[in-house]
Amino acid sequence: MTPQGPSLSDLQGYLAAINKAVGDPALSVRYPDGRAVTFRSMDELLKAKASVEDQIRNYGTGHASKSTLAQHRRGDGPFGPGFPGPPGWGYW
Repeated sequence: MTPQGPSLSDLQGYLAAINKAVGDPALSVRYPDGRAVTFRSMDELLKAKASVEDQIRNYGTGHASKSTLAQHRRGDGPFGPGFPGPPGWGYW
């Protein structure tokens, strides 16, 4: 299965051009293929950067990444330190 759309080197070139434009007050990006884009705000430019980074991260997988975050409690037992709970639980 070959990925459709821009190649990995194209995406890396887009990201380099966007990174160069992040500090530019004009918010203009000239991509390696000659296209020029002027973004309306820094927020829009940063969203474009995040989108390209996501495309690079997922290049060749054919799907968007899914993240799972671990959930835990600090301390010992279900109530943690400072929350002794029922008698015999916690540190007291």
